[in-house]
Parts: sequence; C-alpha cells; structure tokens
Amino acid sequence: MIAPNPFTPQSGWEPKVFGGREETLKHFETILKEARELRPHHLVVLGEWGIGKTSLLKQFKKVAQKEGFPASFCAVNRFPEKSRLEEGIALLMEEILLGFPKVPKDKEFFPSGRKKLSLQPQVALVQFLQRLWECLEAELALVLLDDIQNFEPIPQVIDILRASLSHDTLLGKSRYLFILSTTPEGWDAFLDKHDPVGRFFRKREFIQNLDREESLLLVEKTLSGSGVVFDPELKERLFDVTQGHPYEVQLLASHLYEAQIEGRVTLSAWEGAFNRTLRELGEDYFEAMLRRASDREKEILEVLAEKRKPMSIADLRHAMIFEKRKRNFPVDNIKNFLYRLESKGLIRRRDDAFSLLDPMVGEFILRLSP
Repeated sequence: MIAPNPFTPQSGWEPKVFGGREETLKHFETILKEARELRPHHLVVLGEWGIGKTSLLKQFKKVAQKEGFPASFCAVNRFPEKSRLEEGIALLMEEILLGFPKVPKDKEFFPSGRKKLSLQPQVALVQFLQRLWECLEAELALVLLDDIQNFEPIPQVIDILRASLSHDTLLGKSRYLFILSTTPEGWDAFLDKHDPVGRFFRKREFIQNLDREESLLLVEKTLSGSGVVFDPELKERLFDVTQGHPYEVQLLASHLYEAQIEGRVTLSAWEGAFNRTLRELGEDYFEAMLRRASDREKEILEVLAEKRKPMSIADLRHAMIFEKRKRNFPVDNIKNFLYRLESKGLIRRRDDAFSLLDPMVGEFILRLSP
C-alpha cells in the first residue's frame, strides 16, 4: 500500500526525517552544558532561505527538553514598515510566554494589555523575564527566536533584548539561553544599526547545504515504509541539481513522489517534476530575488546560468563579447556589475571566480524566467 506523501516542502514544517547537522547538534550540546555549568553564551544561527533554520531550532528545542530544560520556540512574523517598538516588544513577550505551556497566562505578565506597554520597553521586558523566570522554576530556560530578520522595521527590539539580558536584575538571578536565527543579510542589518548586538551575541553557527551522503540518506529514510522507491539515478540527479539545499530537496522529492507508478519512480518522471519544482520556486522565491538585478546584471546572470560553472571576470568579458554578441554591453564595467550582484546576494565569489548562489536559480533563468 502506498503511504501519503512523506515529504514536507511547506515552509516552516518539520521534515519527517531530520537529516545531517550532526556537528551542529554536538556544538549545541556543548553550549547547553556550558549554560548549565558556567554561563549562557547566546547563539545566532545564520543561513539563507530554506536552508533549514526553523527545523534546526525545533531540533534544539527537543534536545533541550530531553535534558529537562523548558524551551519556548517563537516564530517572528514580518512587521509592517511603520510598526512601533512597543508593538515589537509586546509581541516578543507574548510569543515567549505562549511557548512555555506550563506557565499561567495571567494578567501579571501583561498588566496593561497585550498590545501596549505602560512602562518603557526595556523596563517592561526586564520585569517580564524576571517574573517568567520565577514561574519556570528551572535550572535553565531556552528561548528560540526564529526569523528575527522580520524585526527589520524595528531593529531596536534586538538591541533592547541584548540590554535586558545584561541587566543587573537578571544577571546572576536567572539563567536564560537565547537562540536566534536569521539570514546573513538580516544579521548584518542589525549590526549596522546596533553594533553592541554583535558583541553580545558572539557565538555564531553558519549552516550550509547538506552534502551528498546526507542528502541521499535523508531521501532514503523519508521514503522508508512509504511503499515507494526512487531509482538510484533519480536520487543522484536530485542531489546534482539541488546541491543538498534542504527545502529544494523536499520540494523536488515531493513532486517526484507524486509521479510514482506502482510504487516506483524512474527517470521518466524527471522533467515534469523538475519543471513543477522550478515553477513553484520561481513564484515563491526566485522571481523576487531576480527583481533585485538590473537589466544589465540579468545578462550576466544568464551567462552564469548557461555555463553552470564559476567564471572569472576575463571569462565573462569573453563570453559577453564573442558568445553572446552583446556589442553594446559595457564590458569594462563588468567588475562593478559583479560586485553589485554579490552585494545583492545573487552570486558568490571564491578565488576571484563568480557563480550563482544556487544552481536551481540558474535552471529557472534558463527555463522559466520572463
């Protein structure tokens, strides 16, 4: 009997199988031990979209609770541009409180109501954390804040959190461990506006794509017991095009699963599943990403997509002049275009060679980009 599709490409959903990240989990266990025996060293998890930050934080929560520590997972939603600081602090406190199910949700925590503060934001947050600690009666309590880049319209929230955790009222009298997750660009934006934040949240964990072995094992374990198998060549191709990007693996594998015939998925299912995957990625992510590029920059992205390999500035000049026949392209300015694309998060540079951040973006450009 064929089981329901076990792959979970919905953003924020936990995968059926948590794959890879063994070194990261070991590092977290060390941080937990230090927090219990010495002092908490708050952690920032950095990673691009879909890389698995949410799943990792939820795994951290499971590890902490297994050790007997209460933990609150809080998803930070996007704030409108004109949001007020008081709204951000009030929402932060409410999310933290809701994440600890055994704590009474009484008016002591929100004496002025959940949407406004009668005290200055920092005073309100300090008093809230102090009262919460008394109710938790724990040796250590974790708060996991996911997607804090969504505080961008009110970045003071993170600086006030830093100042509150450093306050004499809490130091030595409580033991919180805060884990934040954000994109690298989002974290840089906080540091640009509030430099002390970086000195306080000094421990950083950068998470990358899964490697080949981790990716193939993740697919195999997810398929286990489903009644469906993927041909080996299919799994290899899946890794080649996604390069182990967790969200893309889940999405493409989900479409492949839907193409099973009598419990088997072969290479004949590839084109349809791959195009559906690109279309969804385009609608959800890639089209917005590519809108950051100017028309000239898009021409360079197209060359990088066609070549499917890192290229030097000289290689790109040659391709633009002799292969693309772009006689009116300002080749002398290619370096500036590349640096702008890098600053916009659309390409990466290694050893003076440039490539797309994600091979799937290149496939989208070649197949479906308007």
